[in-house]
Amino acid sequence: MKLSAEELAARIAKGEGKTLEFKRGLPRDEKTARSLAAFANTRGGLLLIGVGDRGELFGAPQPRETMERLREIAAQVLEPALSVEVALIELEGAPIVCCSVPLSPRRPHAVRHEDGRSEVVTRAGSSNRAASGATLRAIVEQRTSKRSLDELEKRALAWVDERTRRGAAADSDATAAAFSAAANVGRQRARRVFIELERAGLLVGHGDGARRVYSRPE
Repeated sequence: MKLSAEELAARIAKGEGKTLEFKRGLPRDEKTARSLAAFANTRGGLLLIGVGDRGELFGAPQPRETMERLREIAAQVLEPALSVEVALIELEGAPIVCCSVPLSPRRPHAVRHEDGRSEVVTRAGSSNRAASGATLRAIVEQRTSKRSLDELEKRALAWVDERTRRGAAADSDATAAAFSAAANVGRQRARRVFIELERAGLLVGHGDGARRVYSRPE
């Protein structure tokens, strides 16, 4: 996850929304799992631990343990298991745990409750809501779409594969803006291509806006 302190502060200043949620401390496992599932099933997003509802910087208690617990919840409380990226960023002396959740190619993800219930959750505005009926069908249909790819989409996938093979190289980030320059296409057009490939489950994205970094699903 490549997110600077300045970028994080700017995002917090905008407040919670469809792709951003604040928590002062790590909630109980099932509530945390609902937030992770909602992001993974809807558009992806960023869960911040150590931030109050109004953007106050309280700092995450036991940040290292919090980071590990987020990974465990994503892997153990969600079905199917989810892979998330976590990072620790300090703002004004307060440690903020950042958990980046991709729009998952394996969606829908369900929360496994202790009473045996299984709940699929989506993100609506700044809230997490149980999904059923038409909403649930739309998630499945979006993921399983078998439409053929156009030439630009094929080029985009091949370009992401090449960037991924470069590993940790400084210029290896696969963003829509970088593809726009490499393929000599407009930024808006490149962004639409990446969004559609992500919705189809062919790419996984982390981050937001122009800095959203894409990779192929594992």
